[in-house]
Amino acid sequence: MSTQFSPEDRRILIRGRLKRLRKQFFELLGRCRLQVSRDENLMIHCPEPWVVDSLMANLEEITEAARIIVGVQVLSLCFVGEEVYQTTTEPHYPIAS
Repeated sequence: MSTQFSPEDRRILIRGRLKRLRKQFFELLGRCRLQVSRDENLMIHCPEPWVVDSLMANLEEITEAARIIVGVQVLSLCFVGEEVYQTTTEPHYPIAS
């Protein structure tokens, strides 16, 4: 038995995941707009330059949480509608040998 998700089901799931991520990092993401693109890229739209700096300082934790909670493969930080940083969410260390 396979489960088929409609586009609306997918939007509801993504919205819930983004809420969990925002709750986990509310101090950092509370002012940001979060958006997941079709190619599994989480775009964090920052309203102020200091928010970008704060996110960069905590990038490792946010990237790992984005991979685990939201399930994205790429994380992008955006300011004034332009991407200022992009990274993969893949771990930078071997998981098992």
